[in-house]
Amino acid sequence: MSQLSLMKTYKMKINGNDYEVAIKDVNGQTVEVDVNGKAYTVELAEEPKTDKPKPVIARPVAPAPTVTPSSTPSPSPATGAAGATKSPLPGTVLSVNVTIGQSVKASDVAIVLEAMKMENNINCGRDGVVKAIYVQKGDNVLEAADLLLIE
Repeated sequence: MSQLSLMKTYKMKINGNDYEVAIKDVNGQTVEVDVNGKAYTVELAEEPKTDKPKPVIARPVAPAPTVTPSSTPSPSPATGAAGATKSPLPGTVLSVNVTIGQSVKASDVAIVLEAMKMENNINCGRDGVVKAIYVQKGDNVLEAADLLLIE
């Protein structure tokens, strides 16, 4: 049925005596072992667990993009907004240095992104006014993801 790693050898002390125990075979609750060279078949009270539990990775849910109301709807970040500043590489947002409604120059550092243990300054890319910010500090972003919208 289930198989543990075979022929694992353990050094044990039982009642003050040293033993070398080698696990030869595990089949359900029956285990074949060698204790100091002598073969034994033992029965476990419970069936051994062979699969380690998988860790659960909890990721925070990103809030909806912060967009200022306007007479015309702004493009969504999933569609690739025309004035969107995009992430040049995947990474983690360390800081967002602009706010909605702020006038910016193309060379202004809008976002600091950590990728491969290096901080990368992401410039606005164009002169204009920040209309939407699609990320916040701590977010993980993929390459080409929209970071902010400048019009």
